[in-house]
This record gives sequence, structure tokens and C-alpha cells, in this order.
Amino acid sequence: MADALAKGKKPQTGTDTGGSAEDAFVRGAFKFGNWVQENLRSVLLGLAGLALIAFGAWYYVNFQASVREQAAGELAQLRMAAATPDMLIADVEGFVGRFDGTEAADEGRVVLARLYLDTDQPAEAIRVLSDVSQAADRPLGFASRTLLAAAQEETGDVEAARATWERLATSARFPFQRRQAQSNVARIHADAGRIAEAATIYSAIADEAEEDGDLAEAGVYRIRLGELNGRTVQGS
Repeated sequence: MADALAKGKKPQTGTDTGGSAEDAFVRGAFKFGNWVQENLRSVLLGLAGLALIAFGAWYYVNFQASVREQAAGELAQLRMAAATPDMLIADVEGFVGRFDGTEAADEGRVVLARLYLDTDQPAEAIRVLSDVSQAADRPLGFASRTLLAAAQEETGDVEAARATWERLATSARFPFQRRQAQSNVARIHADAGRIAEAATIYSAIADEAEEDGDLAEAGVYRIRLGELNGRTVQGS
């Protein structure tokens, strides 16, 4: 240490690490600065690319929101329009074509299917509803499949309707919706004379409704079950 003092140098100790750490940081920053200068064009291009990606994402989100808003407004106008059923059907068909791929287009398809059913065109309702993209656990998806089952029954394809109700009975979002679908399966069984199958379903969904605390709904299914039992007694 004496030699170091004699030469005018600060002696190094085991605890003197702050200076070396600062020196390393400065050297690193200097090297990074040199690298940026040497690769300035690449850095600027990279930043520009990120900016374009961010702008593109922002534009897409806002464009989609604008389309949804425009579609919702136009559909509301169509619903309020005073027109003959045929004119309204043509207008809603055009709306669905213009906004295909949006949620509003699915809503338009449900409206259109209802119009076709009201004008005794169930086959057209089935055609329109087959293009609804929303899943059955979403409001429009459930509504579309309910209308689909009704349209299938209108065309006389009762077994297809039963299959649609059975799928809803497992895929609908809420328990009361699933019970509603199951009750329609039971109704179709009863209409076909399969009383035992219908009674089993009504009994099960009545029990489930009671467990969920919906005594009014359970009462409806108990009444239907009683009607089936009455039919069984009369037929024996």
C-alpha cells in the first residue's frame, strides 16, 4: 500500500466495487450508442415498422366498431320501417349481405327467419338460419336454433327438429334454456306417442327446476306430466 501511495495511486480495497460497476455501465452505454449510430437505418426502420403495426391495429379496431355501429343503426331503421312483409324481407336480405361477418348480420338473419316463418316460408327460414355463426350459448345463437327447430317442424321434418332441441338441451348457456329445449323434446316424443319417454323427461326437468328454486317453472312441467299420465290412463 505504501508503494501505491508513493506513486500517487489510490489503493484498491475489497469493498471498492462502485467505481468498477459505474465504469462497466458507462462502457456498456458507450458501446450501445456506437451500435445505434452504426445501425441507425435499421433501428429507424424497426421503429417505423412497430408504429405501422400499432396504427394498423388501432385502425382495424376502430373500423370494426364503426361497422358495428352503422349496422346496428341501419337494422333498427329497418325494424321501424312501415312496409309490406315482402319489401321488408328484401330489405333485410340486402342488409345481411352488406354486413356479412358481423354480429349485426346474425341479428338480421334471426329477424329474417322470423319474417319467413310469419309468411309461411319455413324452408327459407332454415336456409337463412344455417348461416348464423354465433354459438348456442350466446343469445342470438340460442334464438336462431329455437327458430330453426320451429322451421324444421313446419316443414314436417320432426326428427330434425328433435335433434336440434336435443343439441340445445346440452349447449344452451342457462339451465332454464336447457330445460326449455328438453321440454320440446318431450313434447315431440308425446306427439309421436312415446309417452314413457316424454314423461321421463318432464319428471326430470321438473325436479331440476325445483332444485333451482323455480317452483313456477317446475309447476308447469308437473302439469304437463299430469296430462301425460291422464292420456296413459285413458289409453289403457
